[in-house]
Amino acid sequence: MRLLAVAAMVLALSACTAPRTARVLSPIERDATAQALVIRDGTTGDRIDLDEAARRAARADVVLLGEYHDNPDAHALQQALYARLLEREPRTALCLEMLERHEQPIVDAWVRGEITTDQLIDRTGSRTWSGQPNSWMAFYQPCLDLARTHGAAIVAANAPRQYVSRANREGYEGLLALPPDERALFDLPIAPDVGAYRHRLAELMQEMRGSNASVPDDQVDRMLRSQLVWDATMGASVARALESSPRAVVLVGCFHSDFLGGTALEILARRPGTSVFVVAITQETGDGLASGDRGRGDLVVRVGDGLSLD
Repeated sequence: MRLLAVAAMVLALSACTAPRTARVLSPIERDATAQALVIRDGTTGDRIDLDEAARRAARADVVLLGEYHDNPDAHALQQALYARLLEREPRTALCLEMLERHEQPIVDAWVRGEITTDQLIDRTGSRTWSGQPNSWMAFYQPCLDLARTHGAAIVAANAPRQYVSRANREGYEGLLALPPDERALFDLPIAPDVGAYRHRLAELMQEMRGSNASVPDDQVDRMLRSQLVWDATMGASVARALESSPRAVVLVGCFHSDFLGGTALEILARRPGTSVFVVAITQETGDGLASGDRGRGDLVVRVGDGLSLD
């Protein structure tokens, strides 16, 4: 589970009892949940409906659907939007942070019908990916099913964790020295400016510590290296997907996508001119668009509580 993208859940778990079981929604329940959410333009704050959100997203080459990993509203929104985008363009690729590149052959075998869904989940170790019993079946499998039904590509977009950990411990030099077969499993960052992204990361690390003291720069830099390997690998995976698919939808933790985050920057660095549309989520409950949410995404969607606590 990605440390930074699940920060909200990590904070909640400090007081948690037992995680609740995620529930699979029918298409009717999925759409009803998504249609009930408050969706706002990320710049003006104007409220729009789900179908208008899909129309706007359909204009882009890449749609980043940010999430809190344990939040059922966020996942209902992702599923509903992806279904609508597939109606407009059945070849809309599905790229997932939750699957790593070395797992692509497992995904491909599932797409061809050579293994069952249970085998896919077990071989990728994904059954409780978001931390709740049944979370893969409830949160992610519906999008995979939609993609397979429409014949859309499914991309295991992320870097294997061992390389992300090495970036944290050793820097990028050790990764550059690896043999070609291992180098193919990850990418290193090329986006030129991550200053604002680093600042957000430092703030998040401080929040997670529950302290007013700044996090030492060397610790921020180490975590940033890890974060950027995730972003670079996902960005490169999306750019490659666009070589054979007219559009890509990316399921990704919101830290990677909010405020045109690291994954978006890596897509743009690798494929200049690509139009990227960010759907961000928030749990702010005030009227209108909160000042801290302005610019968080092209759309900002208010979601309810996650499943971390009973």
